[in-house]
Amino acid sequence: MTDLAQAIATETVDTLKKYYATLFGVKPKQTRKADLTSALAHGFADTSHLQAYWRQLPELQRQLIQECLFTYNGRVDRKRFRMKYGDFPEKPRGSRSFFGYDSGLPDSIALFFYPAESNYGPKQIPAALVALMTSFVEPPAADTLVTAVLPEPLPAGCSMIQREATVLNELSALLILLQNQQLKVGEKTGQPSGATLKKVAKEVHEYYPATTCPEAAGMEFIVAYGWVQLIANSPFCKQSKTTLAPARKTDQKPVATIKVLWEHWLKNRKQDEFRRIDNIKGQNGKGKRYFTNPVERREAIIAALRECPVNTWVSFDQLSRHMFITGSQLLVTTEPEYLYLYDANYGMLHSSWFLLESRYLRCFLLEYAATLGLIDVVIAPPEMVGMDEDRTWGTDDMDCLSRYDGLQYIRLTPLGAYILGLADDYQPSEKVSTETPLNIHRQGRIVFEAPPTPWEQQFLSLYAEQDKGHVWMLSSRKIMETLQVGGNVAELQQFLLARESQPFLPEDCESFLTNSVKNADGVKFQTEALVYSCKSVEMADLIINDKALAKFCQRLGKLQIVLPKSKEKSFREGLNTLGIGCV
Repeated sequence: MTDLAQAIATETVDTLKKYYATLFGVKPKQTRKADLTSALAHGFADTSHLQAYWRQLPELQRQLIQECLFTYNGRVDRKRFRMKYGDFPEKPRGSRSFFGYDSGLPDSIALFFYPAESNYGPKQIPAALVALMTSFVEPPAADTLVTAVLPEPLPAGCSMIQREATVLNELSALLILLQNQQLKVGEKTGQPSGATLKKVAKEVHEYYPATTCPEAAGMEFIVAYGWVQLIANSPFCKQSKTTLAPARKTDQKPVATIKVLWEHWLKNRKQDEFRRIDNIKGQNGKGKRYFTNPVERREAIIAALRECPVNTWVSFDQLSRHMFITGSQLLVTTEPEYLYLYDANYGMLHSSWFLLESRYLRCFLLEYAATLGLIDVVIAPPEMVGMDEDRTWGTDDMDCLSRYDGLQYIRLTPLGAYILGLADDYQPSEKVSTETPLNIHRQGRIVFEAPPTPWEQQFLSLYAEQDKGHVWMLSSRKIMETLQVGGNVAELQQFLLARESQPFLPEDCESFLTNSVKNADGVKFQTEALVYSCKSVEMADLIINDKALAKFCQRLGKLQIVLPKSKEKSFREGLNTLGIGCV
């Protein structure tokens, strides 16, 4: 018996009689199961008869078979098919079986599907029949990602956030905070403290000024949280108890630094963005073991982002729909029933792309891709979006499910195209700010003639302190901090001259900036040092006057001695030779 005949033989005699009548258009004379099986197998193997049968099927049924043959691995995927075509060829009412795994398909196409292993398994088109049909059936039309034109004006409550325009300034601000050890996280959890989030939020362009509904707590710190996590996970940072400190100098261009931050986050297996969907419970219980690898989830999202045209808006719903239809490998958990809302006994979740995967997608895009400027976004307050497609037990009284629900549109930026490998270099597509006129006075006093734009304020805050109103003062401290994390005085000069009516800076201001560049590397880090405290002045004198130890030791005050960390072993050996112990 052939493989196809074996698959057909898994059905009952009554079902095979029905399939025979459907395929050949006449009632079968055969009554034995073996004879019916053989007749059907021969009928399928007759390519001319199979093609004629195929051509007379309704279009929607042919489309389903095409998808099953080429997209769904021989099986039926109702949700994906209905999402793509808007309909599904259901079996007529009253004819469905209440027992076993009825396919629920009209007999005209149900005859192509048989249990894979037993009468109680999901049905699929046998491999032998797939090979026969794909010889003449064309592949289905590919689903394409639909782009969008933003409504003008944007709906009430919506706002466009051009992340590419601010990310380089924010990067400098975050690296300064890191350099000054102003970033604090939990020693074991790695979660940023509330004080740190507030501090970072002052340096970045957040999506929302405050929380507007109880289910979206923390929505005013989305960008701040993303930045801290990206910095903490990077090779530029090390954690000392609760403090993040610089691990190495970021002496490369800012865009290269962003690329490093992105690539290291993609490889991060310890942090799972879905944990930020904190209204979904059960993530720390049994459900924890069934979560998929976040690295693989991110790869699936990146594959979808690479399909987005640069500088073109795509609605989030269209992106999510496209990923679902095309069978994206974005899967949050293999056992969603261990997750729940409110109550573990009644709030158990079902497997829903829009409930789980779509929420994860929103979080990743807003908190990481947009934070690094790979995409610009249009957002609305989360409670304005609603949960029509996500309703399940426990959501009737919820305005939203997560702080990320307000994401409406995304736009892949030139920076994103470069970071994702779609472009060989980075060329900003347009100027990132308007130019507010200003006057530069002596001693580095800068006076704007009108309120500067948020971008101008953010840029200038890297090099100057705000005084009163629209007045700023150049700051030696801020300039040095910014130069140490990749800032550029020439960029500051260009910023000022583009807004000043005079074609030159005041002489003292020019001299101030020239000296800043000259002194930027005035002191260089050489090596770490150790400081030892002696028991008495006489003992310190004895050590400093020793010929061997004097080569690398120096006096620090009356009782203290300083030496390079690399000489610790030699120092201790020298002390032992002098008969002095070191504790």
